[in-house]
Amino acid sequence: MKRWMSGWLAASALVATACGPTDESELAQDARVTAQEATGTDQVLPRWETAQERQVSAMAAGDAFWAWQCDPSTYQFTSVGTGARFPTEAESTTGVLIGWPDYGCTVPELAGLVKAGLQGNTQVSILTAPNNNNGVTSCLRRAGLTDAQLARVEYVPVDVDSVWIRDYGPEILTKTDGSRRFVDMSYYPVTSSTCSNMQGRVRDDASPTRLAAQWNAEVVRPKLRLEGGNLQTDGKGTCFRAQRNAEARNNFSEWQYTPDELNEVIGAAHNCKVQVMESLVGGVIDHIDMFMTVISSKTILVGQYDPADDATNAAILDRNAAKLAGLGYRVVRVPMPKTYCRKVLAGCYGQEQQVQACDGTNERVWATYMNSIRLGNVLAVPVFKWVPAADKATVAAQEAKALSIYQSEMDREFGKNKVKVVTIQGDGLIPCQGSLHCTTMTYK
Repeated sequence: MKRWMSGWLAASALVATACGPTDESELAQDARVTAQEATGTDQVLPRWETAQERQVSAMAAGDAFWAWQCDPSTYQFTSVGTGARFPTEAESTTGVLIGWPDYGCTVPELAGLVKAGLQGNTQVSILTAPNNNNGVTSCLRRAGLTDAQLARVEYVPVDVDSVWIRDYGPEILTKTDGSRRFVDMSYYPVTSSTCSNMQGRVRDDASPTRLAAQWNAEVVRPKLRLEGGNLQTDGKGTCFRAQRNAEARNNFSEWQYTPDELNEVIGAAHNCKVQVMESLVGGVIDHIDMFMTVISSKTILVGQYDPADDATNAAILDRNAAKLAGLGYRVVRVPMPKTYCRKVLAGCYGQEQQVQACDGTNERVWATYMNSIRLGNVLAVPVFKWVPAADKATVAAQEAKALSIYQSEMDREFGKNKVKVVTIQGDGLIPCQGSLHCTTMTYK
């Protein structure tokens, strides 16, 4: 049983009544994670907030304490400061942070990202416990990295619980003097009944402040619950978020923000005006990096579903694209992979033999080409090979079109062949509802 979940299983029977899932897809996810804890078949934490984590929030509203009450120096909210800019990812090419938990070697996407980062001539910094360093090095060597490449990888002694550093890691702003400011938003709930047994993704939530101490950077902690995968910027003073879950997570026992108040808090911390995008439906995590990516200050790529596959979400993305175009952005549509499913498993991490056509008894795999990441002079795009046999030709054609669009847009924005599009297979992580963007945090 994983460290941070000990003590929660006794409460899991209360989940359905006390803080249950909001739809049938979350119910399936919650059942799967509970089974995962019981069997130990999969260590990979999902990207979504589990039922147990929602239960922790409910308990904290009663007799338990929040992390910021127990450990103010690490979690307490601060003023957010002024005089900093939130750069777009096209500028954030100096380095990349990758969170490597104990089970990181079982996630080949991480090694692929390290290789891509080195190929792109960006500094690769791995956040991991010091006793993991040798194991990570061995893992990377097995993945094909040379000793010369390994010498360019930095290990930062900051322990983490999960791979989703985009969601829990620091948003890195540039101050007027060129130094960095870390914005540390509250991640999934960390609580304690006595302030001596904090439960939740404790290491993840503390990692921005601990990294700031390592790098001698300023860190601010706004009174805000938001994951970084649900925040993007054009680098010119506009930010984007999805609507539904951000508003729900900031309307709870400790504070109740209206949508406008939430936008003001986000905007004050990141020095931007917030634009709200319509959320996808059907059980996908409510993060905008699952359906759009800002590739420059003026161009945004937005996913496009075939209405025959998903008419509801196709219409939602059409409306989002129209809104962005109305704001003056150049909007380019990128195909979303044909919908497919897999058997419900104990853990979220993918298995090729479990992929199948959707039949109403299985769960959807939310594959997306939009969860890409710029790594110096390369752009890494997730691709998906574990699809039903009947869909392989269709998905292969969609992949080819998506990659062609990406390369064309990179050439248009930055000059021909200045940024090379590379692919990393994302079939393992995508059932956990995240991919390459979710597992990296880049900085200027």
